[in-house]
Amino acid sequence: MTKDKGHSDMADLYPEDKAGFDVPKAPGHSLLLLNNYMRTDLLSHIHLRLHQMRDANKPGSPLHHLAKSLDQVIGTYDGINLFECVARNPVHIDADYEFQPEQDYLHDIRLMKHHLKCHRRTIKDLARYR
Repeated sequence: MTKDKGHSDMADLYPEDKAGFDVPKAPGHSLLLLNNYMRTDLLSHIHLRLHQMRDANKPGSPLHHLAKSLDQVIGTYDGINLFECVARNPVHIDADYEFQPEQDYLHDIRLMKHHLKCHRRTIKDLARYR
């Protein structure tokens, strides 16, 4: 793994993942990418909401639950820049990654938006077959 200006070259790790910005193939694949590449502990909020929906037996598929969870987390944290309230993602794929809260907060919002857009597209595509 190479370092450039204090940042990891994520392409050296798993280029097929596109540093998390790959198109997720399933809810589990999306969670794998988010777990590996989100840089902040905003990740825990996604998992918390998923567990709350599951425990409450909310209707919907895992895909719908993940999309709703992402939508809620993005809706809560996007645009308010609470970067001083986040910590490093303890399960990030690069254990040597240099945590930079402000930059990483914005990265994670972008990454979650990417996944939400992909999931909404999949949900829309699946609805055509009903």
